[in-house]
Amino acid sequence: MNNSQLVASITDYVEAHLQERMTLDELAKQLHYSKYYLLHEFKETTHQSLYNYIKRRRLNEAAKALLYSDQRILEIALQLGYQSQQAFSKAFEELFKLTPYRFRLQKKEFLIEEPFSAIDYLLWVENQDIRIRQGKWKEHEMILAFVQLMRGALPYLEKEAYLHSLRLFINEGNCYLAWAKGRIVGLLLFDPKVQKIENLTALPACWKLEPEKKLITSVIRDKRPRLLYTTTFRESDKLDIGHRQRLLNLGFLPSQKIVEVNYPTEKMILTVT
Repeated sequence: MNNSQLVASITDYVEAHLQERMTLDELAKQLHYSKYYLLHEFKETTHQSLYNYIKRRRLNEAAKALLYSDQRILEIALQLGYQSQQAFSKAFEELFKLTPYRFRLQKKEFLIEEPFSAIDYLLWVENQDIRIRQGKWKEHEMILAFVQLMRGALPYLEKEAYLHSLRLFINEGNCYLAWAKGRIVGLLLFDPKVQKIENLTALPACWKLEPEKKLITSVIRDKRPRLLYTTTFRESDKLDIGHRQRLLNLGFLPSQKIVEVNYPTEKMILTVT
């Protein structure tokens, strides 16, 4: 099987055994590949380790159970393979920055890892395939679907509020899209009043082609800002699969630690020369 088929088979196995104890030995046996090859190909494709993916998937389902069921926290923990409520709470707080109890009280949807879809997530493109242009309102459903696919970079996503803001960005010519082979592979929303990039994300399968750099270049050409700033994960945040480092690679520098929607983030600044 090819790379995308292999990753799809791995994630299918994970979904089928999400509430059970999984071992790499058993997975390798089921798929008839070496353990090293499975781990390497999965990380190469998804930009995160298989261990991290499984952990995020389980905690994502835990978050849903906390919000949409009346199950006790211990029940949820045991159901998802944790040996104790304490172990579960520690893992949960590490990613969500809230204890399960406080997360439930907050009643705010925060999703970090939906089931991996090779069809949606994987796209083999070359540099010349990527085109940057401004978004149109008739594309809002495609934009929303892309943003939902990239939930790991924007875990707090309230659909109606996002669509309201998106309409304003589009109407004012401040929504930039990276397209490749008929699909959105990157998005940038820019607020010229404060020179802030509100939303910058790209499909990890296209990261090597630097769609974020192309988006920023277009904004600088069109809007002539003197500087740009955005916010991202703080250093060593377990939820980050590489978004912060990509901003650093683009020349953004850490400026100030802040809290957004009750989540610790950091302001990053790019001086435009």
